[in-house]
Amino acid sequence: MDIVQEFQKHANECRRMSRFTSDRESKAMWNRMAERWRVLMIKEKERVTERGERRAAIPTRLAHRSAKRSQAA
Repeated sequence: MDIVQEFQKHANECRRMSRFTSDRESKAMWNRMAERWRVLMIKEKERVTERGERRAAIPTRLAHRSAKRSQAA
């Protein structure tokens, strides 16, 4: 299981716990925890996407440099 799925699983568990508790303070605490897991999940998705975009851009930059070197020679 990847980390994004793990964060989603924890958020879902917290929401489920919130539904099963009758105490208002506990319900609020579980909802806050679910929101924190959700935010972590979003940040991790963004980080993975950004890293993937950077990796995809590297071959293009390298190819561009190689072409410039070939023309200069």
